[in-house]
Amino acid sequence: MPRPVVRALIAAAVATGALVAVPQAAFASVPATDTRSGGVHIGALIAPRAVAATTAPRVAATTTRHASAARTSTAVSRSAKPSSSPAPAKAVAPTTGSDVSYPQCSSTPPSNQLFGVVGVNGGTARDFNPCLLPQFTWASKTAGSTPQGTASLYVNTANPGSQSSWWPASDADRPAIDTSAAGPRNALPAEPITYPGGAAPGCSPSVDPHGAACAYVYGYVRAEQAVEYAKETLGPAYSGGLRWWLDVETSNTWAGPTSANAASLAGAATYLGRVGVAADGVARIGVYSSTAQYRTITGGTGSAVPNLPDGERSPLVGLPEWGAGASSLKGAQSNCGVTPFTGGSITLTQFVSGAFDYDVSCRGY
Repeated sequence: MPRPVVRALIAAAVATGALVAVPQAAFASVPATDTRSGGVHIGALIAPRAVAATTAPRVAATTTRHASAARTSTAVSRSAKPSSSPAPAKAVAPTTGSDVSYPQCSSTPPSNQLFGVVGVNGGTARDFNPCLLPQFTWASKTAGSTPQGTASLYVNTANPGSQSSWWPASDADRPAIDTSAAGPRNALPAEPITYPGGAAPGCSPSVDPHGAACAYVYGYVRAEQAVEYAKETLGPAYSGGLRWWLDVETSNTWAGPTSANAASLAGAATYLGRVGVAADGVARIGVYSSTAQYRTITGGTGSAVPNLPDGERSPLVGLPEWGAGASSLKGAQSNCGVTPFTGGSITLTQFVSGAFDYDVSCRGY
C-alpha cells in the first residue's frame, strides 16, 4: 500500500477515534507442488490455502485494483464514527493466478485468483484429467483482470519413442480410443499429418522409426487428442481462441535425440496453432519450462532449437514463455525481465512458496 494512503488512514483513525482496518498488500491462493516435476511445479495433492504476498506483481490491471481499494479504505476512514470495536478487514484484490490439474480432483480449488491455468492431461501425454470441467469452470470465474483472461489450458508433452503405449507407424496413424479411462471418445481424423509448410513428414516403421519424423507425428496427435478431449468435456465453454501451454519438463519421457524431442514439441505446437486461433487471428500458444530443462530436452534455446526434418524453422522459436524456477514472488517478478528460453516474450512466471505455486502475469501473448 502507498505510504500516503497509510498516513491518511492513521490520521483519520486518530481524528475520529475509530479503529480502521488496514488491508494487506496482496493475497493469493495457489496449488501445491507436483512431486513429479523435478523442480518445476504444476499441480498438487494438498488442499490449497491463502498465502500473503510481500509485493504486488508488476501488472497494470493489478495496480489499478490496489489503487481503487486504497481509495475506498481512505473514504471509509473519513466517515467512520467512533466505535469500541475494530472494523473488519476488507477483502483484498488478488494479485496472482494459479494452475491446477488432476492432482486437485479431491481438493477445493484455490480462490481469489486473477486467472487459472488448467491441465488437460493426467500426468502424461497419453492420460487425461477427469476433473477438467469443474476446474475449467473454476478458472472461468476468476477475476480475469490481466492479459491472461480467465481460463487457459496446458498439455503434457513427451517423446517416449519405443517406450510409448502407442507410436505412429505412418503420417495418418492414430491411437485407438480407450473407453476404460478419461479421454476423447470421438475418432480423430485419419488424414495425413503435415509439417507447417505442408510437406509430409514421411513417418515410417522401417526408416528411422523413432526419429524426428515420427516424433513430430506423435506430438501432433497427442495435442490433437487433448483438444478433442477439451471439446467433448467443456462443450459450449470450449472456444477456438483458448490459450494453450505446452508443459515441457524433464520428468516426462524424452527418448531423444534432441532433434526428435524438439520435433515432437513442434508437432504439438503446429496442431494447436492450426486450431487455436482467436478472433484477432493470433494463435495463443506458449511453452512452460525452465531454461535448463528446455535446453536439455530440445538441445538449445531460441533459434538454436533444431529445425524440422524438411528444413523449416521450428514453430517453437519465438513462442511466448511461462517461466518456472523462481522461489519467491520477487524472484518471479524479476524473471519477467530475463532472456526468454523460447526467443519470444515472457508472458507468465511461476514461483513456489512452501508447498504452493504462484503465477505472475508479465504481459499478454
